[in-house]
Amino acid sequence: MSGRVLYLVATAAPPVRQLPELAGLLRSAGWTVCPVLSEAAADRLDPAELARVTGQSPRIVPRRPGELESFPAADAVLVAPLTFNTLNLWAVGVNDTAALGVLNELLCEGVPIVAATCVKSVLRRHPSYLAHRAMLAEAGVRFLPQDDVVLRAPDGAVMFDLNALTAELPRRVLSE
Repeated sequence: MSGRVLYLVATAAPPVRQLPELAGLLRSAGWTVCPVLSEAAADRLDPAELARVTGQSPRIVPRRPGELESFPAADAVLVAPLTFNTLNLWAVGVNDTAALGVLNELLCEGVPIVAATCVKSVLRRHPSYLAHRAMLAEAGVRFLPQDDVVLRAPDGAVMFDLNALTAELPRRVLSE
């Protein structure tokens, strides 16, 4: 896996604060990590810290016409965390943010995509969520079981189980 390029796409659910630590673990596992953040996610963490960990400036806004791609081609994508809103926008093809643009393009190119949702249990029963998640899964997105990778701390904080999340990634990507 050494030298493989992973686009780490993140939206604004609480575990986004763990992104620098997650990126460090992924780099230690041999991935070149290219971060792509929704604007709301960028407001919830320090993009400069993420750049220091990954060696790549996070993409937060869409590229301008004629602007060259700054990242190498992706071998895989990890969307973590993926919110209710972004999942629904992605499924219907909305392409108005850097994160959605990357997700839409790479889904169409057949790049392996693994998604770790962070969605309230009540919203996981919403008809749009169920239909759109099924649509994305049919298109090839591999969803990690949320209850296996998202934890609630005793103080109520919602966070990723980073060990479970990183352990799932190679297995899900390599099973393509």
